Amino acid sequence: QRNEVSAIIQAGRAAPVDEENEIKELLAKRKYIVLQGAPGTGKTRMAKKIVEGQGEVFFTQFHAETSYSEFVYGIVPDVYANELKYIEREGVFVKAIKAALNCEENKQKVFLIIDEINRANLSNVLGPAFYLLEPTMSGSNTKIEICPGLSLDKLPGNLYIIATMNTADRSLAIVDFALRRRFAWFTLYPHVITVESGKVFCNKEFIDIATIFENYATDEELNLQPGHAYFIVSSENPDEEIKTKLKYEIMPLIKEYLNDGMLSRAKDDFVNYFRETIGEEMYR
Repeated sequence: QRNEVSAIIQAGRAAPVDEENEIKELLAKRKYIVLQGAPGTGKTRMAKKIVEGQGEVFFTQFHAETSYSEFVYGIVPDVYANELKYIEREGVFVKAIKAALNCEENKQKVFLIIDEINRANLSNVLGPAFYLLEPTMSGSNTKIEICPGLSLDKLPGNLYIIATMNTADRSLAIVDFALRRRFAWFTLYPHVITVESGKVFCNKEFIDIATIFENYATDEELNLQPGHAYFIVSSENPDEEIKTKLKYEIMPLIKEYLNDGMLSRAKDDFVNYFRETIGEEMYR
């Protein structure tokens, strides 16, 4: 049974992965998508890659203090005025909407990339704009005021939203079911990749770590596997560089998982692996 499982895993690794085209097709159909995956699976890089040269791009990164006034629209003090004075501030969401409206006739695409979308309190950040995030909405008699002078019953047809979400981050805000329904969700998995000139992908080390996860991780714990980006090094001194990454990036990450009570069945294998590979003890 173990041999059969191993054979299936090996066949899956050898299968070609064309994530980029699949995501492009999904984005064209659904317009609002979330790229989710473990650390190092290239979510943000992929988001930027699929919109490159396609139209105007707006980028923002959510955090715990992100608010409606920062993302959509707000009033802030004018710090340069000689007296107390307030000025309006358009958030990146309003800027993206206005850019899309300005070029809607010629159908030029506008993209809004939201990095780490689930790090913020989404209900507070989106406010009434939440209603408009409906890919099948064809317009209605109900208009939502986004900011003074801008009321919409639907988002522009040429506006596309790509968000990213780290599935291994345990400090995340909960993404409710209503928001999940409004986005299409695409999972990026760790896999063997071909790298550009001047870089080396450390296939052996990647397979070693992946094998431990495949042998011991639960379905939920598989979302913690370090992505392929961890195993990309320069071609000048790849052996030393991957040892440095294993010692200072991958081993601390695995240790944090273990300390949080995850991957407990794989503890001995991880301890032995780092001891034999880089001569380091996970626990002293």
